[in-house]
Amino acid sequence: MAGKTKKYGEPERGQKWSAGVEANLEKATGRTLAEWVKIAKTCPEEKPMPRLRWFKQEHGLSVARAAVVIGKAFGEDAFGRNDPETLVKDLFSSKTFAPQRAIYDAVEKYVQKLNGAILSPRKGYVALYRLKQFGAIKPSKDGLLVGLAMKKYPKSSKFVDVTNLGGGDRTKKAVLLASAKAFDGEAKDLIKAAWTES
Repeated sequence: MAGKTKKYGEPERGQKWSAGVEANLEKATGRTLAEWVKIAKTCPEEKPMPRLRWFKQEHGLSVARAAVVIGKAFGEDAFGRNDPETLVKDLFSSKTFAPQRAIYDAVEKYVQKLNGAILSPRKGYVALYRLKQFGAIKPSKDGLLVGLAMKKYPKSSKFVDVTNLGGGDRTKKAVLLASAKAFDGEAKDLIKAAWTES
């Protein structure tokens, strides 16, 4: 539907965690967020991981606290979390992955209908959340992968084994969608089963 707002964002739990780190920063470190932001601006590093290491080595700041400070000092795109639409577009920008965009759009439309589901684009994949992350979508040379985090995977010829798909080691299998036709009732049921568990 034209003009409909996409359900891109971060899960509420992640937002609350970040707000909690920020609220306790001065008590835990003796410095306010504004003071840490000024310090961040003196960091000689330009990339996220070296900045995090610099904060740890030079100031003893934990990764979680440093990440909050860096986000405030340099903006959310400091960690590659720029505009969600751009992140999704970039996933399918190569000639190899461009044909999978139509499959992705169909999966996205389906996931958005699941109550409480949130699509959260990252630099290399799109995370799927409800109360916790239940999946990740990523293009591959074999087709679109919809990784699912499940306690017990049902038998399905649609599943392939995956590692490092996005979202940690809970995601061990993915539904492989080599064409739009492959996104059928069985594929939808598998995604819904993972969503139900989350």
